[in-house]
Amino acid sequence: MKRDIFSYRIFPFVTLCAWLLLSGAVSFGFPAGSNGWHLNSSFQARANADLVCKVQVMSIRQEKIVKGNLFPGQQDLLGMIATSKVLSIIKGECPDVIDIEFRHPKNGNSMLGLLPGELYTDLSENEVCLVFLKASGDNYKLGRIKSKARVRPEVAQYNLGETPDLKLLAEFLAGRDSENELVKLQAAEELGYLGDAMIRKIRFSREDKELFRIMAAGLMRAKEALRKMRSCDDMVVRNVSIISSFQADDSPGFEGPLKLLRMNPSDFDLNDSLGKYGIRDFCVSSLQLRLLETMDDSTRRVVIDLKDGSVIRREKGSPYPYRGVRDFDYADFYRQALDCEAVKNNEQMRTAIANVLWRRYEMASVPEMIGFLDNSKIYIRMAAVSALRRCINSDHSNSWEPRHFYDPDAAREYMYRGIEKKLEDRQKDYQDNEQEYILYWKKWWRQHKNEFEKS
Repeated sequence: MKRDIFSYRIFPFVTLCAWLLLSGAVSFGFPAGSNGWHLNSSFQARANADLVCKVQVMSIRQEKIVKGNLFPGQQDLLGMIATSKVLSIIKGECPDVIDIEFRHPKNGNSMLGLLPGELYTDLSENEVCLVFLKASGDNYKLGRIKSKARVRPEVAQYNLGETPDLKLLAEFLAGRDSENELVKLQAAEELGYLGDAMIRKIRFSREDKELFRIMAAGLMRAKEALRKMRSCDDMVVRNVSIISSFQADDSPGFEGPLKLLRMNPSDFDLNDSLGKYGIRDFCVSSLQLRLLETMDDSTRRVVIDLKDGSVIRREKGSPYPYRGVRDFDYADFYRQALDCEAVKNNEQMRTAIANVLWRRYEMASVPEMIGFLDNSKIYIRMAAVSALRRCINSDHSNSWEPRHFYDPDAAREYMYRGIEKKLEDRQKDYQDNEQEYILYWKKWWRQHKNEFEKS
C-alpha cells in the first residue's frame, strides 16, 4: 500500500525531511510512482475529470484564503482564479473562456507545507497547458495533484480519432519533439500510460472494426515515438521511454534496461531529482525499481494481435494467453538482472521479478526459480514454488496436493463446478507445507540440474 503523507502528524519542516527519507517507500501494484508528476492522463480523463482541455491562462486573481488544515503546521493557501482561453477540448463541453479555481502557496518560494505534487498544479499567466477539471458551480476546479500536463503551446491537430485517449495521444506525440525538457519528459511518460490503456481497451472494440483500426493505428504511433525517444541523450527521458515501452508492448531490447539496472545510484540521486524536477521519482534508484515493477505490471494483461484483436496464446493450441512484451527474452534478461547490485540490494525488485517468473512460468527460468527457494521473503519463495509447479506440471510433482491444484485440465473442470481452491486456501496450503515444498523442489533440482546447463 502506498504511503499517505496526510497521516504524518508533524510540522512542515519535518514533513519535507520525510519526503527525502521516503525514497525507498513501499509501492505495491502501481509501478509508476506515488505523487503528482505521474499523471496517467487516460485514467484521469476517464475517472477524475468532467472537463479536459488545453488552455492559455490570460489572467489570475486572488479570491480567498484557504486554511491549511490537512495536518498541524500546514501553511494557509491562496484561493486563486485563472481566467483562461480554451484552445481545444479533449473531453466535455465548455465556453471559449472559463474560470479555473486553484490553490497557490502564500510564500511562492517555499516548499514547506506543500505536497510534492502541488508543485506541478500551479498555474501562471500566459501559460499553455492541459488541465483536468472538476465542475464547481459556475467555475471549474483544478485538483491539487494529477490535474495538469505540460504540452507544446501550439494547437495540436486531433487527427488520430475522436476518443479522449486518441486526442491525448495527439498532444503527447507532439510533445516528443519539444525542446522543453519537461514537456518531452511528460510526453515520454504519458505515451506509456496511453499505450497501456489502449492495449487494455482494444480487445473490446473488435466488433467496431473502424474503431479497432483507429486504435491500433494510434497504438502503433505511440510505439514509434517511444522507439525514437529511447535514443534521447537525456538520461531520464531515455530511461522513462524504456519503461513506457513495456507499457506500450514495444520491446526496448536488452541493452537499455540492463544499462539502467547497472547504473550507480549516485550518478543521479534523490537530491539531484528533487533539485531538477521537485520530486524524487526520477533518481536512478527509483527508475530502476520502476522499470522492474512496470515489467511486472505489464505481464498482468493479455497481449492482443493488432491485426484481428485476438488474444495471443503461449503456444499454438494453448488456452493460456501470452504474458509480457513480445520479442523480449525475459528469462535471459532476468538472469542478468539478478546479478546487478541494485537488484541484489532491493527486495522489491526481486519481488517484481518473482511475480513475472510465476506469471510466465518458462522452462528457461527454472534455475532462477530454484534460486528464489532460499530467499528470506516467504512471498518470493511461494512465487518460486508456484512457478515451478506450473512450469514442470508433473502429475507426481506434488503428491500431497489434489490433482486440480496443478493439472490445468482438471483445474478448469473444478473452476466451472465452483470448487476450485481460493487464493487464500492456496496461500494457507503453502504456509502449512512450505518445508515439504522446498525440500521436494531442491531434491528435484539435484536430479535435473544438468538438463538446464548451457552447452
